Amino acid sequence: MKGISIIIPTYNREQFIEEAVRSVLEQEYDGHIEIIISDDGSSDRTIEIAESFCDRVILLKKPADCFSQGVASTRNRGIRVSSQPYICFLDSDDFFLPGHLKKISLALESKSDMGFAFCRILEIKEEKGLRLFKAWTRPEISNKDVINPAVSGNNVVCTNVFIFKRYVFDTVGMFNEIFKNGEDSDMWMRISEKYKGTFVDYFGCVRRKHDFFQLTSKPKKIIHKYYLEVYKGAIKRYYQLDLKNFYRIYRLRILVLKYSVSRLNLLYDIHRLYSNYSNISKTNSNGWYELSHYLD
Repeated sequence: MKGISIIIPTYNREQFIEEAVRSVLEQEYDGHIEIIISDDGSSDRTIEIAESFCDRVILLKKPADCFSQGVASTRNRGIRVSSQPYICFLDSDDFFLPGHLKKISLALESKSDMGFAFCRILEIKEEKGLRLFKAWTRPEISNKDVINPAVSGNNVVCTNVFIFKRYVFDTVGMFNEIFKNGEDSDMWMRISEKYKGTFVDYFGCVRRKHDFFQLTSKPKKIIHKYYLEVYKGAIKRYYQLDLKNFYRIYRLRILVLKYSVSRLNLLYDIHRLYSNYSNISKTNSNGWYELSHYLD
């Protein structure tokens, strides 16, 4: 059987969700595409728009007895009902680029020992009816980045550019719903502790930066608290699993230190300024372009 489950978590995304779904429906892929829209209690027209796609999507409404909110539980509900051998995630304010699913699935199919693959991602800005794009992924992706996603540095991976073989979730479990931020980093680390991955060098997805409510919106102190717990947990698993990866444990310790000192405002501000400068030097600094600039 050949097919991909695309899980789209959403909450009050009436402005964007139609484009997200259509970007999946328009994919060139010779297997079955299962689109699962997992709603987290939207109060705008998100549900109405999702229902307009009829039987082309599976719509999961938030259970009446569920009182918590967050992207981890929303994605988990999608995973539980998914039926295809591959799983991808797409945030409902973002969208796939043409040919993405075919390219990313072929990369994973050709490597029987791999559990996941990922590609590059673009950012979009929309001004006066004009759409311009910029590379979010840093120019150089090393083997260390592939072995250590979410550990080796910024602008390497994000949720939308991954594809997973379904069985990896049977092994590592679901997203940790305790974490209201950093749940995705926690998951990618847990998967990469047990499975190899591969990087495919093309742009497959577009992410938006906007001022609308985010599923993961939280005050900075709360965000840092969750990330600190995520990386401390990864250090604990490192020794339990006897991973023997010096680079990984070094980076994890750096991340624990970063989020520990983030409570000290001055030290954190210094670190943030350095990180911003470093990111600028590692990502596309040539400005914004039309989409054709990045496509084959």
